Amino acid sequence: MKLSSGWKAFLILAFLAGFLLRTLNVEDMEYKEDEQYHYTQSQVIGVSAPWPDVGIPSGAFIVNPGMSVWVFAALAKVTDAHTPTELARSVQLFALLGILLLLAFTFRYIDPKDREPWFWAFALAMVNPIAILYQRKLWPEPFLPVFSMLLLMGWWNRSKKGAAWIWGFFGAIIGQIHMSGFFLAGSLFLWTLAFSRPEDRRATQWRYWVSGSVLGALPLIPWVQYLLAHPTHTSLENGFGEALQFKYWVFWISGAFGLHLGNTLGLLIGDSQWEQVSDFVRYPLIAGHATYLVGLAHVGVIATMAWMTLNLVRFLEKTLTRDWRTWRDRIIGRESPLAFAQNSAFFGAGILMEVLNLNIRRYYLSVVFPFEFLWLSRAALRNNSQKPEPPGRKWLALLWLCQLVISAGFVYYVHVNQGSTRGDYGDAYHVVISKGKK
Repeated sequence: MKLSSGWKAFLILAFLAGFLLRTLNVEDMEYKEDEQYHYTQSQVIGVSAPWPDVGIPSGAFIVNPGMSVWVFAALAKVTDAHTPTELARSVQLFALLGILLLLAFTFRYIDPKDREPWFWAFALAMVNPIAILYQRKLWPEPFLPVFSMLLLMGWWNRSKKGAAWIWGFFGAIIGQIHMSGFFLAGSLFLWTLAFSRPEDRRATQWRYWVSGSVLGALPLIPWVQYLLAHPTHTSLENGFGEALQFKYWVFWISGAFGLHLGNTLGLLIGDSQWEQVSDFVRYPLIAGHATYLVGLAHVGVIATMAWMTLNLVRFLEKTLTRDWRTWRDRIIGRESPLAFAQNSAFFGAGILMEVLNLNIRRYYLSVVFPFEFLWLSRAALRNNSQKPEPPGRKWLALLWLCQLVISAGFVYYVHVNQGSTRGDYGDAYHVVISKGKK
């Protein structure tokens, strides 16, 4: 497709919205133990403390590799960030860089007639409430979009020596920033090795992939030594019941649609059950009066989910009679490189996490950028490409607008309420600092 003036305007609007949603009111950011740890380490590493072998303990009760902290120290030095808010602003901009790489990738590698799903993925990633939540934090997650895009770029051109090396190198690196990256990189490797067409496997420059992987894995040695000396806590696994919840795919789908911010705002926490969520849907307030725009936006998101579900049912009805080879190829994703990489993340990484019975957290899904958003846009536009105004395009436009309203409402909500003290968000940074000075 030719990039029309309408698409240009929309992409610029999406970028500006995403920029403002991440960077406005930086002093309202969360500032609990993890954020304080990452900021403090960013200031002392290489100054009064050595570069550490390990980072902070993860939600899976395993300490993170040292690189999960190194990225903060390196960014602080490059951007000359000496306060928590300066570091947070640098992290927010770094996250935006990762999403911009998606757009650069689209123009560089994707045929013009196939670009529309990629444009929608870019636009949705810019305003998605879950993305906004995590990319305003001093956590490793905002670093992941850059590295996941570099990983994808290398894999996409793996028949070239340099690209195969990049694939291997960043495949080893991304898991050291956040351990969920090990599952993404591992699934992409296994999926390619097991399911790619013979001619593609032969064309892949595997020796260069191995070379990049080995070099990228060298910083893992002290982390592995630490783990061997400090065995993992038994709470790493949560039993078969955890796997039966299929959290990976629940978080994939709900996260792509921008649902939900409940835990952050107090959902199911103590006596605040539903309290702040019901309060949030009233926003924004005008002259003290509720507008319920945030609530209406949630209705729009749910309506989009319902339409896409019906669309999926109709699609399955048309394809159920096909032979198993067709279904096999569809699950593998052999119709295109994008489908192949996306399905390696959706099925491969998901299965790897689920079979280990891990207590999967929503933020683990930050690593699958940009596949969540590509999955959503491709699903909405499926079977509509021959129509001049596919209904999926209208539903995606509605979803984008609704997510923009929810994200803007969230940023405004935590600003007006100085955080969310009854939820996981807690006090805003400026409140924490002012309390500490008393």
